[in-house]
Amino acid sequence: MAEGILKKFLRKRGVGRIVVESAGTGAPVGIPPTSYALLTLVENGIDISRHRSRSLTKELVEEADLILVMEKAHQRFVEDLLPSAKGKVFLLKEYGPEGRTEEVQDPIGRDLEFYRRCYEELEEEIRRTLPRIIGSNRTDKMGFDSEKG
Repeated sequence: MAEGILKKFLRKRGVGRIVVESAGTGAPVGIPPTSYALLTLVENGIDISRHRSRSLTKELVEEADLILVMEKAHQRFVEDLLPSAKGKVFLLKEYGPEGRTEEVQDPIGRDLEFYRRCYEELEEEIRRTLPRIIGSNRTDKMGFDSEKG
């Protein structure tokens, strides 16, 4: 969901130089988004129906300039996978102005209302961090990491 939200914001601002990709720490490969994720994003004008999950690899971490994660466990996974990633992997809520150490809970396995609340939280956080994402020279390629993109 975060990938779709950020891409929407970047398109609205005419920013084309930033590549946004997501990969999961525990997601099976090739799985489409959940019906709740699809519905929640469609309700907000975003189509992620062509998205398929993929696993986070060392190569993806190496290629990324910035990795934003939802949960501390995701951050630890990335840093354990590639210790040199420290310094470019952040909790979404930590990144940008007024950064905090709170997590965005992964909605996998939850009901539709939880997905909607998660969407609102992601949208708010991405909007908050967007100036730093756009203004940073190191964000030519960034990723979102979650259990299922």
